[in-house]
Amino acid sequence: MASLALRNLSRNRRRTLLSAGIVALGCALSLAVLGFVERSRALIQESTVQQFGNLQIADPKVLEGRAEGFASLLPPGDRARVEALARAERGVVGTTVQLSFSGLLAVRRTTAVVRAVGVVPQNGVLDYDRLVVEGRGLRPGDLGALLVGRTLAEELGLRVGDFVNLTATTVAGAFNVSPLEVVGVFRFSSAEVERAQVFVPLAFAQLLLATDGVERVVVRVDRLGRTWEVARGIEGKLSAGGLPLAVRTWDVLSPFYRGLSGFFDLLFGFLVAAVFVLVFFVILQILTLSFLERMRELGTIRALGTTQGEVFSLLVGEGLWLGVLGGGVGVLGGIALAALFNAAGIPWQPPGTVEAVALGVDLTPRVVGIPWGVSVLSTALSAVLPAYQATRVPPAEALRAV
Repeated sequence: MASLALRNLSRNRRRTLLSAGIVALGCALSLAVLGFVERSRALIQESTVQQFGNLQIADPKVLEGRAEGFASLLPPGDRARVEALARAERGVVGTTVQLSFSGLLAVRRTTAVVRAVGVVPQNGVLDYDRLVVEGRGLRPGDLGALLVGRTLAEELGLRVGDFVNLTATTVAGAFNVSPLEVVGVFRFSSAEVERAQVFVPLAFAQLLLATDGVERVVVRVDRLGRTWEVARGIEGKLSAGGLPLAVRTWDVLSPFYRGLSGFFDLLFGFLVAAVFVLVFFVILQILTLSFLERMRELGTIRALGTTQGEVFSLLVGEGLWLGVLGGGVGVLGGIALAALFNAAGIPWQPPGTVEAVALGVDLTPRVVGIPWGVSVLSTALSAVLPAYQATRVPPAEALRAV
């Protein structure tokens, strides 16, 4: 029956080519857009993991942004236990700690409110040094050193070697101020991060705040897809160890990523729905006319003993073959289109970033499979109604059709 359905399509090549071309066009466009969305999502994922690590461990109030003051800091003993538990989990390649606080950065007569992040220099987990575009990164042994974002440096007129004053409130509630030397300017994917965040050595942050605690433990995992498995394992160990701490993965820690990822899903979903509806109704119209023109033929094979169900399967099979062939051509066209975009190197600026990147299209089984599957499904479903109507006509009446 499948070979007969394919042979029937070859009888009217012009109509078949038109139908397959419409299916192929929709499939190719869907593939290119989905590949573009996946590449953009991957770039934003990479940027987010660079900022937050694969996952973080801290007091729930800290991770949810509800902590007041420094009551939720981890003392040295708890910090050591948490890091030991995390490093024992399969897939974890390293941990580090951070201590962040709000402060007032004063440069001559200009001030700016910043979020200072105390980090362990060259920790091997969050490589901030590779973000530096001027000067150098933080080094072990640094104390009064500061990394500022490029956007903030431009707004405040800061250069490498300049000195600034950073004022903050200690854990006891007193004000403390200390001079810092700008040793480097970093570039990040988000202008807001460049404007609002600075990096200082962890030892300096603890000295300025008069504490030996840390705010959170940052964990690096060997591959992105294992992040959630590692998070569940660490959560179980924390609960068994009686540590009232929470674990949050990078996607939860970044509201920007969640919002943008949801927008990407909505965008592609709308495109797939539009392509599905377009292909469905165009192929429905074409197949309806085709089956009506072949009514005498259908009546003849019914009169020869072919069952109604067999004729229905034959007609639906023709629609299915249209989807398979048109989708296959569309996949090849989409791959060619993706290769063209990838080779062209067209610059574009992803949402929330400050640097243009080359426009690219990812080609993965998911990117190829979804458009092809939608093409096959839409054409197969478009054949159901005209096939049902055609098989409902009695053989005698079908033989009288002109």
